[in-house]
Amino acid sequence: MPTYTFKIDLINTEPLVSRTVKVSSETTLYLMHHIIQTVMGWENRHLYEFSINNILFADSRLVDEEYGDITDVKTILLEDVFPKTVTTAIYLYDFGDGWKHQLELIEISNAPQNELLPSLVSGQNACPPEDCGGVYRYREIIEILADSTHEEYESIVDWLGPKFNPVAFNKLTIERGLGILGAKIKAYEKGFK
Repeated sequence: MPTYTFKIDLINTEPLVSRTVKVSSETTLYLMHHIIQTVMGWENRHLYEFSINNILFADSRLVDEEYGDITDVKTILLEDVFPKTVTTAIYLYDFGDGWKHQLELIEISNAPQNELLPSLVSGQNACPPEDCGGVYRYREIIEILADSTHEEYESIVDWLGPKFNPVAFNKLTIERGLGILGAKIKAYEKGFK
Protein backbone atom coordinates (compact mmCIF):
# COMPACT_ATOMS: atom_id res chain seq x y z
CA MET A 1 0.00 0.00 0.00
CA PRO A 2 1.27 3.52 -0.71
CA THR A 3 2.56 5.77 2.05
CA TYR A 4 1.71 9.45 2.28
CA THR A 5 4.01 12.09 3.69
CA PHE A 6 2.26 15.16 5.05
CA LYS A 7 3.63 18.52 6.15
CA ILE A 8 1.42 19.91 8.92
CA ASP A 9 1.72 23.61 9.80
CA LEU A 10 -0.15 25.26 12.66
CA ILE A 11 -1.28 28.39 10.81
CA ASN A 12 -0.26 31.83 12.14
CA THR A 13 1.97 30.54 14.93
CA GLU A 14 5.18 32.45 15.61
CA PRO A 15 7.51 30.66 15.72
CA LEU A 16 5.84 28.33 13.19
CA VAL A 17 4.84 24.98 14.71
CA SER A 18 5.34 22.36 12.03
CA ARG A 19 5.49 18.57 11.73
CA THR A 20 6.14 16.18 8.85
CA VAL A 21 4.68 12.69 9.19
CA LYS A 22 4.45 9.52 7.13
CA VAL A 23 1.26 7.46 7.22
CA SER A 24 -0.46 4.68 5.31
CA SER A 25 -2.73 5.80 2.48
CA GLU A 26 -5.38 3.55 4.07
CA THR A 27 -5.47 5.62 7.26
CA THR A 28 -8.93 7.00 8.01
CA LEU A 29 -9.44 10.68 8.73
CA TYR A 30 -10.44 9.59 12.23
CA LEU A 31 -7.02 8.00 12.79
CA MET A 32 -5.35 10.97 11.07
CA HIS A 33 -6.95 13.18 13.71
CA HIS A 34 -5.30 11.07 16.42
CA ILE A 35 -1.97 11.15 14.59
CA ILE A 36 -2.13 14.96 14.38
CA GLN A 37 -3.05 15.15 18.07
CA THR A 38 0.02 13.05 18.92
CA VAL A 39 2.58 14.79 16.72
CA MET A 40 1.42 18.29 17.54
CA GLY A 41 1.19 17.66 21.27
CA TRP A 42 -2.52 18.29 21.69
CA GLU A 43 -4.54 16.40 24.30
CA ASN A 44 -7.65 15.47 22.29
CA ARG A 45 -9.98 17.46 24.54
CA HIS A 46 -12.02 19.22 21.85
CA LEU A 47 -14.05 18.74 18.68
CA TYR A 48 -12.38 18.95 15.27
CA GLU A 49 -13.08 18.96 11.56
CA PHE A 50 -11.26 18.54 8.27
CA SER A 51 -12.05 20.73 5.27
CA ILE A 52 -10.88 19.16 2.01
CA ASN A 53 -11.94 20.61 -1.35
CA ASN A 54 -14.77 22.51 0.38
CA ILE A 55 -16.17 19.31 1.91
CA LEU A 56 -16.39 19.03 5.71
CA PHE A 57 -15.43 15.82 7.49
CA ALA A 58 -15.89 15.62 11.25
CA ASP A 59 -16.42 13.44 14.28
CA SER A 60 -19.85 11.84 14.37
CA ARG A 61 -20.77 14.16 17.26
CA LEU A 62 -20.96 16.96 14.67
CA VAL A 63 -22.70 14.95 11.97
CA ASP A 64 -26.26 16.14 12.38
CA GLU A 65 -28.70 18.71 11.04
CA GLU A 66 -27.33 21.52 13.20
CA TYR A 67 -23.98 21.65 11.41
CA GLY A 68 -25.20 20.93 7.89
CA ASP A 69 -23.63 18.55 5.40
CA ILE A 70 -20.74 16.82 7.16
CA THR A 71 -19.26 13.38 6.45
CA ASP A 72 -18.16 11.18 9.36
CA VAL A 73 -14.33 10.88 9.54
CA LYS A 74 -14.49 7.17 10.44
CA THR A 75 -15.64 6.23 6.95
CA ILE A 76 -13.08 8.13 4.84
CA LEU A 77 -9.60 6.90 3.89
CA LEU A 78 -6.80 9.34 3.10
CA GLU A 79 -6.45 7.86 -0.39
CA ASP A 80 -10.10 8.80 -1.04
CA VAL A 81 -9.56 12.51 -0.39
CA PHE A 82 -5.86 12.98 -1.18
CA PRO A 83 -5.53 11.53 -4.69
CA LYS A 84 -2.30 13.35 -5.57
CA THR A 85 0.54 15.31 -4.03
CA VAL A 86 0.21 19.02 -3.42
CA THR A 87 -3.31 18.42 -2.17
CA THR A 88 -3.99 20.54 0.89
CA ALA A 89 -6.58 20.46 3.62
CA ILE A 90 -7.45 22.41 6.74
CA TYR A 91 -7.73 20.62 10.07
CA LEU A 92 -9.48 22.73 12.71
CA TYR A 93 -9.07 21.68 16.33
CA ASP A 94 -10.83 23.28 19.33
CA PHE A 95 -13.52 25.52 17.88
CA GLY A 96 -13.05 27.95 20.79
CA ASP A 97 -9.31 28.53 20.40
CA GLY A 98 -9.54 27.89 16.66
CA TRP A 99 -6.28 26.03 15.99
CA LYS A 100 -6.07 25.81 12.19
CA HIS A 101 -3.59 23.38 10.70
CA GLN A 102 -2.71 23.19 7.03
CA LEU A 103 -2.06 19.64 5.87
CA GLU A 104 -0.14 19.35 2.62
CA LEU A 105 0.44 15.99 0.98
CA ILE A 106 4.06 16.36 -0.15
CA GLU A 107 4.90 12.80 -1.20
CA ILE A 108 3.26 9.55 -2.22
CA SER A 109 5.54 6.51 -2.14
CA ASN A 110 4.90 3.00 -3.42
CA ALA A 111 8.26 1.73 -2.15
CA PRO A 112 8.08 -1.17 0.34
CA GLN A 113 8.14 0.07 3.93
CA ASN A 114 10.35 -1.39 6.62
CA GLU A 115 9.24 1.13 9.22
CA LEU A 116 6.26 1.20 11.49
CA LEU A 117 3.62 3.70 10.52
CA PRO A 118 2.69 6.32 11.47
CA SER A 119 6.16 7.84 11.77
CA LEU A 120 7.58 11.27 12.46
CA VAL A 121 9.87 12.63 9.74
CA SER A 122 10.66 16.03 11.25
CA GLY A 123 9.27 18.92 13.26
CA GLN A 124 9.97 22.30 14.72
CA ASN A 125 8.90 24.22 17.79
CA ALA A 126 6.65 23.34 20.70
CA CYS A 127 2.92 23.02 20.37
CA PRO A 128 1.00 25.77 22.19
CA PRO A 129 -0.55 24.67 25.48
CA GLU A 130 -4.08 23.32 25.34
CA ASP A 131 -6.79 25.92 26.10
CA CYS A 132 -4.40 28.88 26.03
CA GLY A 133 -6.69 31.11 23.98
CA GLY A 134 -5.62 30.69 20.36
CA VAL A 135 -2.72 32.00 18.28
CA TYR A 136 -2.88 35.64 19.40
CA ARG A 137 -2.97 34.78 23.11
CA TYR A 138 -0.16 32.28 22.53
CA ARG A 139 1.96 35.10 21.07
CA GLU A 140 1.23 37.14 24.20
CA ILE A 141 2.25 34.18 26.39
CA ILE A 142 5.58 33.90 24.55
CA GLU A 143 6.19 37.63 25.09
CA ILE A 144 5.30 37.32 28.77
CA LEU A 145 7.71 34.39 29.22
CA ALA A 146 10.49 36.53 27.74
CA ASP A 147 9.91 39.26 30.36
CA SER A 148 10.28 38.11 33.98
CA THR A 149 9.08 41.55 35.15
CA HIS A 150 5.72 41.20 33.41
CA GLU A 151 2.75 41.14 35.83
CA GLU A 152 1.51 37.80 34.40
CA TYR A 153 4.93 36.12 34.31
CA GLU A 154 4.58 34.15 37.56
CA SER A 155 1.07 32.89 36.81
CA ILE A 156 2.10 31.77 33.30
CA VAL A 157 5.17 29.95 34.65
CA ASP A 158 3.03 28.33 37.37
CA TRP A 159 0.59 27.16 34.68
CA LEU A 160 3.11 25.94 32.07
CA GLY A 161 5.97 24.99 34.36
CA PRO A 162 9.44 26.52 34.38
CA LYS A 163 10.73 24.32 31.55
CA PHE A 164 8.23 25.32 28.84
CA ASN A 165 10.15 26.50 25.80
CA PRO A 166 8.24 27.59 22.66
CA VAL A 167 11.18 26.73 20.37
CA ALA A 168 11.76 23.27 21.86
CA PHE A 169 10.87 20.20 19.86
CA ASN A 170 10.74 16.92 21.74
CA LYS A 171 11.13 14.33 19.00
CA LEU A 172 11.54 11.42 21.42
CA THR A 173 8.23 12.12 23.20
CA ILE A 174 6.39 12.36 19.88
CA GLU A 175 7.96 9.15 18.55
CA ARG A 176 7.02 7.35 21.77
CA GLY A 177 3.43 8.60 21.43
CA LEU A 178 3.28 7.47 17.80
CA GLY A 179 4.60 4.05 18.82
CA ILE A 180 1.79 3.67 21.34
CA LEU A 181 -0.76 4.92 18.80
CA GLY A 182 0.63 2.58 16.11
CA ALA A 183 0.30 -0.40 18.45
CA LYS A 184 -3.32 0.56 19.21
CA ILE A 185 -4.05 0.86 15.47
CA LYS A 186 -2.56 -2.60 14.79
CA ALA A 187 -4.58 -4.15 17.64
CA TYR A 188 -7.74 -2.44 16.35
CA GLU A 189 -7.12 -3.68 12.79
CA LYS A 190 -6.48 -7.25 14.01
CA GLY A 191 -9.90 -7.26 15.63
CA PHE A 192 -11.51 -6.81 12.20
CA LYS A 193 -9.61 -9.57 10.36
